[in-house]
Amino acid sequence: MLITPTYGRVVKSLFRRHEANMNDSANVNDTKDAIHSLQFPAQQEKPTHTCTQDTSKKYSLWYGRYPWLAFIIGPPLLFLIFIAGNCFIFYLFLSFAAEGRTVETSPLVMQTVLWASRTIAFVPAIGAALLLCWMVNRSGRRRLWALAASCIIALLASCFCVICTLPQTEPGTGKFMVCFAASPRFWQSDFWHPSQAVAPLIIGVLFTFVGRDTPTDPNQNIADAEPIRVAA
Repeated sequence: MLITPTYGRVVKSLFRRHEANMNDSANVNDTKDAIHSLQFPAQQEKPTHTCTQDTSKKYSLWYGRYPWLAFIIGPPLLFLIFIAGNCFIFYLFLSFAAEGRTVETSPLVMQTVLWASRTIAFVPAIGAALLLCWMVNRSGRRRLWALAASCIIALLASCFCVICTLPQTEPGTGKFMVCFAASPRFWQSDFWHPSQAVAPLIIGVLFTFVGRDTPTDPNQNIADAEPIRVAA
């Protein structure tokens, strides 16, 4: 008569222990899942992903993929575009401010016209050199490309001539002309102006040798990002 109740108590205690073990294992699994869910976003925010994303954007611009076209063949065309833009602005200035005026009637206006015409010999070269340096910096290419492009701009600027003759007494007798030296020995030509080449050369030299150089190969950023990923 005493054996049956004792057996029932033992079975009940074993069943309760089994349920407790099952609840403990379920709690452990829930804790592991919570920890994994917290760690997964952290792994996605590793700095390695940002480095590889920045690397994949390198040379995405056309002047980064074709540096010979952009920084060797492109500077003469860019220089001509800047000259055309400056000449158009100068023409608008003459049309609105100096139309029908002469040195005798408006000496101050004519002096302004003369100085404005002289800026055309320098502004296109400076603007083209600055734009090319900005393109090299954004493309991720070596800064020597900027030096080569600036030298080409400087050579063209030294052969670029702006002639402006002011009307003295009669309106409409002035003359404005732009030209390049066509002689094989351009240094012996009257149209050779070495002073106009100084500004683009200074821009190219300062940009090339002052500051940090940009990487040549986009894969270099991946190699630099490896220690960061291992450390993380």
